[in-house]
Amino acid sequence: MELDGARVLAFGTAGAQGSGLVEAITARGATAIRATSRPERAQGWGSNAVVADLSRPVTVATAASGADAVVLHIPLGLGSPEGGAAVLSSIEMLRDGGLPVAVNLGSPVPPPGAPDPFGVRPMADAVVATGAITLTPTAYLENHAAPWALRPIAGNELVYPRPADDVLAWITARDVTAAAVAALSVDLQGELLVLAGPRPLTFDELAGEIGAGIGRAVTFRRVTAAEYGELLAPILGDGAAAGVAAAYGAMPEGPNPLMTPDASITWEKLGLVPTAARDWAAAVLAPMLRAGTP
Repeated sequence: MELDGARVLAFGTAGAQGSGLVEAITARGATAIRATSRPERAQGWGSNAVVADLSRPVTVATAASGADAVVLHIPLGLGSPEGGAAVLSSIEMLRDGGLPVAVNLGSPVPPPGAPDPFGVRPMADAVVATGAITLTPTAYLENHAAPWALRPIAGNELVYPRPADDVLAWITARDVTAAAVAALSVDLQGELLVLAGPRPLTFDELAGEIGAGIGRAVTFRRVTAAEYGELLAPILGDGAAAGVAAAYGAMPEGPNPLMTPDASITWEKLGLVPTAARDWAAAVLAPMLRAGTP
């Protein structure tokens, strides 16, 4: 579709994973209409904001009035069986109304028979069935800009509860949002788009890339799942941190092929080039460290 002059309703612009969505929309000449379930936030955002909750389709229908397309990110909690049905109803309603929709599931889709604690596979199948564009990114580099990760990096250490030789094709949140908007512009309705960073990196290599980006030597140190949970607890709370720690503790030691897909075909379709880890570190981590964020 032609995005220049269009009005694009955007869900999930407040969090780190959707932080570049408004910029990606406006870069295409469109107007971003930011949706939030919090009235006070919408008021602070100004006239191009609406109150809508993905788990309440009637509010989504009202917000979508006058929109030409919709982009949304499904938080993992809403993608679960408990929250997914209502969100899916919202997506189906938007598609039934003839609107182009791009949906970021926020994670890869596990293959049949593999553990799927967040219910990503059935949600992906259901979203694809609506005819919406469905994006499945690997792990976000922004995880390393969170407070629990940034403090060790300030001390020249990258810490993570995985083996040093584990490989992941880390992706930036801005690349994912740019991909979602680009997919609308080249009309990829009904396609499932695998997204990944430019190349797989071991954690030792990732530490080197981050170090190159921030201008200092950074080394990788593996921590246990429990230790990682302890880093998260002051920020996320004990319950959420324990859940993350349990998830990492249950992971097999070997590499996960879902985190190293070949996404070159996707990037070629979209006409985009994913961001290298060192360039992301220079643009995002370096300013945060100079500002003393940790």
